[in-house]
Amino acid sequence: MINQELANILYEIGYFLEMEEAAFRPQAYEKAAIVLENTEESVRYIYNRGGLKALITMPGIGESIARKIEEYLKTGKIQYYEKWKKKVPVDIEGLIEIEGVGPKTIKVLYNELGITNRKEMEEAAINHKIADLFGFGDKKEKNILQNIALLKTKKQRFPFEKIFPIARDIKTKLNSLKEVEKVDLAGSLRRREETIGDVDILAVTSYPERVVSFFINLPEVEKIWGKGKTKASVLLKQGIDADLRVIPKISYGAALQYFTGSKEHNVALRKIAIEKGMKLNEYGLYKGKKRIAGEKEKDIYSALGVAWIPPESRKGKGEILDISNKKIRFSS
Repeated sequence: MINQELANILYEIGYFLEMEEAAFRPQAYEKAAIVLENTEESVRYIYNRGGLKALITMPGIGESIARKIEEYLKTGKIQYYEKWKKKVPVDIEGLIEIEGVGPKTIKVLYNELGITNRKEMEEAAINHKIADLFGFGDKKEKNILQNIALLKTKKQRFPFEKIFPIARDIKTKLNSLKEVEKVDLAGSLRRREETIGDVDILAVTSYPERVVSFFINLPEVEKIWGKGKTKASVLLKQGIDADLRVIPKISYGAALQYFTGSKEHNVALRKIAIEKGMKLNEYGLYKGKKRIAGEKEKDIYSALGVAWIPPESRKGKGEILDISNKKIRFSS
């Protein structure tokens, strides 16, 4: 995780330098950021093992950037980066995601209109303040609006390899709490999909509000979208949403099944439940008002007469088999 944090900072420094049209230096920071993103070993371990010299031996990391990495590892900050953020206090990461908007455009819009984030840029475009600027015009203003609208409807997905270590660390921290009886990752992470849309975490505890409070105050959290007594939704620093749900122990298996399977997989299971005169949801498997199963995930499949399916196979692609004759019951 530390590698990605540093990579994001180096990318942004490169953008700041590009605003100033600094020759070659932006590319140096971009190259170093790419190296960090693709280095499996934590840069902290590399530094602890060999200090500044070990950092400099990494490909694409010169002494100047190595010293900034060292500063971040020791203090949690890079003063050079902090100075840039004060000089040009804009949400570069959010603005750069808009197609057609680069560092130089960001600088002009900040200097001329004081635009610092995506919302302000959208408002300026709606009010036709961008078109009048030199080098912009109606067409570019219209494109900016269209691309902002596209970003709102397009949910970003992240590579499994990038998100899993972060989610695993959060799970480990939650599991370390004495108040937590059980905690698991769910959703596309548990299915080990190639790309991840968000992080789903389920937990069992008798002290839900304490666990929710701990979760929203983790150092990985960038912003809190919402919180209640038994759930919370946050934005992680890596740009991906994470949801925590505290589940009653009696329903934990049913919830884990529900929040793990793909939509197609879960629909197929519910069809089987209906065929057998049952009802399946995230709270349990019921026959009338009687709960048949719910506390353990495997009991859900067993009670439905379905062979156990590993989480990574629950994709709704014909994986659901009948225990008795091994024939596919439903497929996508």
